[in-house]
Formats: sequence, C-alpha cells, structure tokens
Amino acid sequence: MPYPDHLNNHLSQVAEKMGMTLSDMTIVKMSPGTDERHKDLELLQGNWHDDRPWAIIDEEDHLYTLNSVDSLAKIIRLLSTTQSEIFQHKLEKAIWQRLPIDFEDVWEVAMDRIRTMARSQSENTVVNIDLDWLVREIQQKYPNLFYHIDQILEGKK
Repeated sequence: MPYPDHLNNHLSQVAEKMGMTLSDMTIVKMSPGTDERHKDLELLQGNWHDDRPWAIIDEEDHLYTLNSVDSLAKIIRLLSTTQSEIFQHKLEKAIWQRLPIDFEDVWEVAMDRIRTMARSQSENTVVNIDLDWLVREIQQKYPNLFYHIDQILEGKK
C-alpha cells in the first residue's frame, strides 16, 4: 500500500461514496515543492489520464479530491435538477393538503405568485418561500379553487 495505513479506511469510504473500489481510484501524494508556489505530485496508484475524481493526500495527510470541469458541471446539473424536483414535490404536497378542486389551476396560480416573488428579488438572492403559507394565501384569495370541508360533509348526508 503506497499511502499511509491510517488513510486506508478513509480512502475506502471515499471510493465507496463515489461508486468505485479503492483499487480503481487514482491516488496522488502532494509534497512540498521547490518554493511556496510549487508542489510536487507523486502518483501512488492509478494513472494520470483517469477521468474519474482523483484523491490527493497532502503533506499533513489531509485528503482532497480533484474533479474535471465536466464532472463538476454534471454534479451541479444533477443537484439543480434534484433541487427543482424536491421543490415541485413540496409544492404539490402543500396544494393537495388544501383539497384543490382543480390541482392544475392552483399550481398555475402558485407558480405565478412564485415567479412574481422571484422577479422582485435581486438576481443573486435565493427566494425562500413557505409553500404552506403560499397555498393558504391562495386558498383565501381564491376559495373557489378548493373544496371546503363543510361542502364535503354536506355531500355525504
């Protein structure tokens, strides 16, 4: 094993989280270079041309990873897609909890309100919206879009 024994477990965990085995990883040791601005890299395992993330061990045995720009862009796209799906799921749940007559109509009103709120913020501001509050506000403003418990109970009589 060309890297310190105490890093074996940590490297194995990192490899597993990345969907690889430890033997598939490219591992590089970073050492002090000729001056403050330079470092020496020693290939401990793998190859220099591997497009998967590299594990880098510094002089103090801290572990880092190095990814290609393409890999990082893919990760960001996946996170963005996941964030969007989670948001949509939360909004859907908030709407269904209020018993909509027409889900799509309520969804459109909610999305219009969200877009309006987002446009009123600066470009770099994250819009944080309490979706339960938003749907409650829509229900108060447009009560005809929702069933009312008393209507449901009267229908059973």
